[in-house]
Amino acid sequence: MEWKGQYGGPAESGHQSALDAKAWTSLWKSLGKEEPAALDFVKFVAVAAFVGEKATGGFTVEFLEPETKGDDLLVRYRIVAPAGLATQAFSSAWKVRAFQKPKGKVVVAFAAAK
Repeated sequence: MEWKGQYGGPAESGHQSALDAKAWTSLWKSLGKEEPAALDFVKFVAVAAFVGEKATGGFTVEFLEPETKGDDLLVRYRIVAPAGLATQAFSSAWKVRAFQKPKGKVVVAFAAAK
């Protein structure tokens, strides 16, 4: 399960985890959405990554394949710049992805560009 947008993310790049319904609702409200998408927190956790404010469109977030480290889940992501023509307007892209809930903690890390 994945959700994304080109506008509505925070001005600064970064990430946020939602491990329960309260954090999930807060995350969606921070993106300017009134109602969060349905997600079963018994089975899943969510990670949101934010590009930050950019002077053009076309930027995206790419989640890499998650890795298990013992009982923990490592989620890495990177920011991908537009490859060609891009909208000449400010954007603040974001992406949220659900991952299988680990027994341990969720560790989120920024990965270097390709």
